Amino acid sequence: MRAFLCVSLAPGAAERLRRPLPEALAFLADADTVVDHVEETADGWIAGAGSEAEDVPPAGGGPFTVRLSRAVRTRLAEVPTADLGELLAGESRLIDLLPPFAAAHRPAAGAPVVIAGDWLGFRQLYRWTGPGVAAVSTSARALAALAGGGFDPAGLGAQALIGWQIGDATVFPGVRALPPATIATLSEGRLTCRQYAAPPARPAQAPDLDDAVAEMADILRAFETSYVGRHPEAVLQLTGGHDSRILLAALPPEQRRGLCTLTLGSGRSADVRIAAELSRRYGMRHQVHRMDEQRWPEPHEAHQLALEAARALECQASPLALAPLLLAESHLEQGHRLSGLGGEVARGFYYAGQPATATTSPQLVERLARWRLFSNEAVAPEALDPAVLAAARESTLERLTEFFAPGDWLRATDEFYLLHRMHRWAGVHGTVAAVRRHFVNPMFDRRFIELALAVAPADKRDSQLLGRLMTRLDTELAAVPLDTGLVPAALGTRSLRGRLATRTVEARKVVRKVGQRLTRGRRPQLGATEYAALVLAHWRAEPKSCAGLYAVPVLRHDWLDGLLGGQHDADATTVAFLINLLAAGEEAAA
Repeated sequence: MRAFLCVSLAPGAAERLRRPLPEALAFLADADTVVDHVEETADGWIAGAGSEAEDVPPAGGGPFTVRLSRAVRTRLAEVPTADLGELLAGESRLIDLLPPFAAAHRPAAGAPVVIAGDWLGFRQLYRWTGPGVAAVSTSARALAALAGGGFDPAGLGAQALIGWQIGDATVFPGVRALPPATIATLSEGRLTCRQYAAPPARPAQAPDLDDAVAEMADILRAFETSYVGRHPEAVLQLTGGHDSRILLAALPPEQRRGLCTLTLGSGRSADVRIAAELSRRYGMRHQVHRMDEQRWPEPHEAHQLALEAARALECQASPLALAPLLLAESHLEQGHRLSGLGGEVARGFYYAGQPATATTSPQLVERLARWRLFSNEAVAPEALDPAVLAAARESTLERLTEFFAPGDWLRATDEFYLLHRMHRWAGVHGTVAAVRRHFVNPMFDRRFIELALAVAPADKRDSQLLGRLMTRLDTELAAVPLDTGLVPAALGTRSLRGRLATRTVEARKVVRKVGQRLTRGRRPQLGATEYAALVLAHWRAEPKSCAGLYAVPVLRHDWLDGLLGGQHDADATTVAFLINLLAAGEEAAA
């Protein structure tokens, strides 16, 4: 089931909520999904959209179990829908299920409905409570319709600065994301949430690097051998980077031959060139979707597809990052897909430029925020009311300071990446994939992540951990340069040559980052700049299509006038924010 909404009511709940609310139901559907289940219950109502045959609740209000993600599996086996009810009741084994995962379950007629998410909170779920009413849904917009609309100032401010959400916030007042490893129970207008697992704990002592590498390699080999053995038609999404190369290295040579690989990119990109070479070397069938040859839609089509992307993301991340991918995926088979994501936790995503032995402090959090978090996807400051912008910076910095754990600073950045950026940014995008295809990432195995976090930061810096992991998995693949020019085998040895190479690459990144800050530049995702230009062309030709922006109090009307009148342009990150505002405003219009 792609979309789900459960509403539980107490006797004192608002009358308008006592029957299925058409405005909320509308937000469960999309261009290729319809609401196919609506049921009134003893204490409220349930609705679902995009159900598969085994996920349709029976008529008459009986027991049911529905998957809210296509793939449900452990490291070694797939889990049938019929077994999920027992897993939810036992709780302890839920930690073994690979993110993204979610399910809803009612054990008997009239019993409370239980909704559970994965241990990382990667599959996005949302909650809302009001007087005498509680609800959980896959759609933040559906819950906002129940709540009565509007925008959350803190959520809007964080998204304007970072481009995605932190903590449990959304852009809608009162609507919150369910935390990782949460089981939510709805009954008689009340919502009860409990965690079935704590976040991975910091070790008292870091494990030996080689011991950690050996166990991580065994996890990946066992997972992928089992998965590809059961699904030889699976596609490996292969790039020139580290993570997907590691997934390839974990497969034995006999399982590589004939495997289909997929690369999205331009004809001259390093991703395409390296993936093609690796595919030829190991007898794999390489499919390239050329983004530079993709037919771009007309401006009005681009506007509609961008809105569809914003709705799919529940207005929580950049629709201009997703829209070109949705266009590309419309031409690709949506079956079983192996994807690499999570290696950032194993290589210290935020380590560059950070002190090696510092402890967490408000000063370090603010420095990281201004240097990294507030730079890539921030909205152009001139688009926002100055007072709103100042308040957003203050409140977002205050919240960020709360989210970085005390103690070792580098470990705190790893934990922030996993529990916030991975949970609320990658998870929002990953949820879109998880309901459309079997989105499988072996690096989300809980024990794999625990080991990646536990390794000493000094052993993760400069990709030493990942370089050593790839070398253990396959020495031949470890000798092939990555898209950065760095050689994994050299990274894993911590040799003088390897350190000099990584310092050179890091220095280039620092120079680019300094230039980005000096020019207030942004880093839009692949295809986002072209898409933004098309959307803006449509707005200028049809100003009524974006008239709703004038009702958003955070935006400056004179800046909007200049944008639509052609006196100035807007970068892709700013246009993405405006598209999200339009999609979020549809809830108010409904």
